[in-house]
Amino acid sequence: MYQDAERPPGAATSSEKIERRFTEFGEAASEFVRTVSAEEGITYRGEASAVKDNLDVMKKVFGKWSIEIILSTYSMESVGFGDLRRLLKGISSRVLSKKLKDLEELGFLERNVIESKPPKVRYTLSKKGELLAKLGEPVILYLRNSMTSPD
Repeated sequence: MYQDAERPPGAATSSEKIERRFTEFGEAASEFVRTVSAEEGITYRGEASAVKDNLDVMKKVFGKWSIEIILSTYSMESVGFGDLRRLLKGISSRVLSKKLKDLEELGFLERNVIESKPPKVRYTLSKKGELLAKLGEPVILYLRNSMTSPD
């Protein structure tokens, strides 16, 4: 790879190329949101009610521990209650139980009881939960890259 002094004029660094790709992706994603919002009659931006609705959705889905549960379940594919307790240091059993129930009611998690003695419960992402995790992957990649790349 070129040192800054050796790089040909106009040649982009790897970091600059990645940033440009994320910018292009962001523009395409924004256009997608505008198109779908218009088709579905969803006010997404520009009005106070849209801001409130967006914040309500974000708080409900991405409240404390929800992201951690979704990402852990996505990474592990199937996870038990005890596994989550060990992964998510600091969460109480009561809070974990409530969050799992909330995410299940929202349709992001599936609770599977395994017949054994004693019965075991495993959590997996539903199709809706998997899609949410996949949609979040570019955001995570962008954040990881932007936090480690020099400006």
